[in-house]
Amino acid sequence: MNAKRFFGAGPSAGTAPDRGGEPVAGEHLATIDILRGIAAMSVCLYHLTRRNLMTFNDPVASWLFAWGAAGVDIFFVISGFIIPYTMMSSSYRLADFGPFFGRRFVRLVPPSWVQIASILLLFVVVRAAYGSGPAWLGELTTSRLLHNLAYTVPFTDEAWINPVFWTLAVEFQFYILVGLAFPWVFAGKREFLATCLLLIVLRHVPFIGGLLFLKHSTLFLIGGAALLHRRKVLTNRDYALLLAGLTFATAVQPGPLQAGFGCATALIISFVPLRSALGAFFGRISYSLYLTHSLTAGLTATVLIRIIPPSGAGAKLLIIGVAVLMAILTSWMFYRIVERPFIGLAKRSFPRPREKPQGSVEIAI
Repeated sequence: MNAKRFFGAGPSAGTAPDRGGEPVAGEHLATIDILRGIAAMSVCLYHLTRRNLMTFNDPVASWLFAWGAAGVDIFFVISGFIIPYTMMSSSYRLADFGPFFGRRFVRLVPPSWVQIASILLLFVVVRAAYGSGPAWLGELTTSRLLHNLAYTVPFTDEAWINPVFWTLAVEFQFYILVGLAFPWVFAGKREFLATCLLLIVLRHVPFIGGLLFLKHSTLFLIGGAALLHRRKVLTNRDYALLLAGLTFATAVQPGPLQAGFGCATALIISFVPLRSALGAFFGRISYSLYLTHSLTAGLTATVLIRIIPPSGAGAKLLIIGVAVLMAILTSWMFYRIVERPFIGLAKRSFPRPREKPQGSVEIAI
């Protein structure tokens, strides 16, 4: 590869050949937005039907939403599709890594810090009232707080303050890798296939094979394959074979459930246009819902079980239903008050000067 192009001088590098592919806009972006909403609600319903959050268990609800954790895998596939797409649309070069990472940082990190601050406030209030913090939060040390703020918990023995934050750590590892390797990975079919093989092999290398990103890397690759198929870099046959291989690799690790949802997400992106005003709404608030639902639902349930003892199935479902509604309402408010201003700040602070107007999109996760 020409070093001058790779580092940003001259024509842009790393843009996958289009070969007549149309921009990923309109119905495809609507489909992705709806999938984001489905992913966030799936995770929310999964957590809200588990005993560890609600302090009680409803067997029927737990069974109905036992698959909800796979919403995380939908998010990973979406990121593998949409992040490289936005890089292609702005003719990304390695010299753009700083602004690219800055946009992602400002877009995602400050809202997560606000959510951590909310948990810390709860800790202070509960400790002042009862002499100790919430039992579910555990010991809150300076080291634990700093590693949570930096998303470096996986490299330590600390625990997450908000359990869903582990996925943000994986996302940022993906941003760093794709930001540095995009000009080569998406240069063409051979380069992308080589990347797939490399990441799959690295999962079995001692010491590094246990890294969270590598464990879930095939889900991001499934999203990348869907994008290259959309761009006509992969033929239908190429796409089918590659998707089958990546789905199998995902079934081996992290598991069959993740593989099934990852493959289904890619096929929907590629072949099933979706449009829904309600779905678009949930897609818009998906990141806020993802961040805030555990705290909101947990507090709601704590209050409600003092009023409505969860002794029967009806009472349990009522508590869960109210908790879901409160989680949605709180996430909408969080989006308006916290998340949306940081979206604007990210765009103003790190604009994409070469971005094509058509198909521009900002994806939360």
